[in-house]
Amino acid sequence: MFEALGLELSQIITNIIGFLIALWLLKKFAWKPLLSILEERRQKIKSDLESAANRKKEMEGLSAEFEDKLKEIDGIARTRIQEAIAEGNKIAAEIRESGRKESREIVTKARADLARDIVKAKVEFRDDMVQMALTAAEKLIQERLDEKKHRELIYDFLGELETLK
Repeated sequence: MFEALGLELSQIITNIIGFLIALWLLKKFAWKPLLSILEERRQKIKSDLESAANRKKEMEGLSAEFEDKLKEIDGIARTRIQEAIAEGNKIAAEIRESGRKESREIVTKARADLARDIVKAKVEFRDDMVQMALTAAEKLIQERLDEKKHRELIYDFLGELETLK
């Protein structure tokens, strides 16, 4: 039967024995090392994946921490800005109050100066009036006046008063 196929029984037996010996040798010397190498490779891949997952969790934690820090810094910055605004408003209020105080002092001083000038002007005006009255009286005494001359002197006197104003 094998002869019709061109195979010899001794060849088939030799091939089977060789295959079994090769299988035994592989099992004895190569199978365990190959399985251990494959197991080590599987363990390494598993540990690398776990390490990557751990690092990813770490990065997410750091990212969350970073976001928290940024929010904290933003809050601090907003607080400082609000404090600076409040300080600026306080300084502006102080400057306005100082300006008001200075303006009140200037107005008070100006009023005092004006009052002094008015008193001085009244004194000068009174002195001028006395002087004019004396001058007019002098003229009246020096001349004998009739009513026409008397009116003329009065009008001249009033004209001099208007020029003094």
